Amino acid sequence: MDAKTKEAFRKQFGEYLRKHRENVLKIKSVRELSFSSNIDNSKLSKIEKGQVNFGFDILLEIAVTYKLSHKDIFGFTVKALRDQDEGF
Repeated sequence: MDAKTKEAFRKQFGEYLRKHRENVLKIKSVRELSFSSNIDNSKLSKIEKGQVNFGFDILLEIAVTYKLSHKDIFGFTVKALRDQDEGF
């Protein structure tokens, strides 16, 4: 996959997160969201803008932060997390 395609996916994913934050979580700013996160507001902002490449561990933090189920993020149920009650 070329760099331009990866960038387009990052931007699309970031837009998905921003809309979820605003419309579902009813949180207007990334800064406000970052207070309940292990990710600082600067990085969250860059993720929503599609400006940063991130690893799997950050993806898990994103799911928790945005209150998305693992199925929403991955498209399948993560068996190791199925029985945990962390909102994930």
